Amino acid sequence: MTTDAQIEANRLNAQKSTGPRTQAGKATASRNALTHGLTSTTRLLPDEDPEELATLTKGMLHDFNPLTTTETELVNQLIDFQWRLRRAGTFEAQVLSEDNPDYKILNNASLIAARIKRQFSATLKEFQQLHSANQARFHSDMAAAEAIVSADKILHRPSTLQQAGFDFTADAVERACRRGDAIRHACQIIEEHKSSRRPEPGHRTRVARAA
Repeated sequence: MTTDAQIEANRLNAQKSTGPRTQAGKATASRNALTHGLTSTTRLLPDEDPEELATLTKGMLHDFNPLTTTETELVNQLIDFQWRLRRAGTFEAQVLSEDNPDYKILNNASLIAARIKRQFSATLKEFQQLHSANQARFHSDMAAAEAIVSADKILHRPSTLQQAGFDFTADAVERACRRGDAIRHACQIIEEHKSSRRPEPGHRTRVARAA
């Protein structure tokens, strides 16, 4: 437990350590902050390729397929973490390629990278839980919307999806219906094919006896 004396000593030390005061000192501190760039508030550093970042962003958005604004924000965080981890790998290779590697700064970068990995894992878990819940709700809503579209067709009436509180368009629901029908039909064909290739009961026994 921290005592009052220790708190006061920390306060006095903080007042003494105010950081660089001169412009040269501030410039040096700024360069040091960008030595590995893992704590930079700027996603893209001057020596990094914007096209490479754009490719990573596009790929991760495609892979995670966020369904809501909140999910998109979480994926953007994952992109940032992944980009920083790439930067950490590049920095480590650069340090180790030097004649006299600075293991102190390398260790510092490794500690930061480890924290970023933990943040990535925690954010990924949060995204997966939210995405799973949103997917379940989406499929449930789509099934209900498909029923409404089918009823609209039977009654030859205009779409009542909006009246029922759905954001889906009739065309989107019909495409989902056709996709579902195509998948079910394909599964049926596969099962029928398996059944036709399945040997009749006792077939192998009769062949063995004949031999």
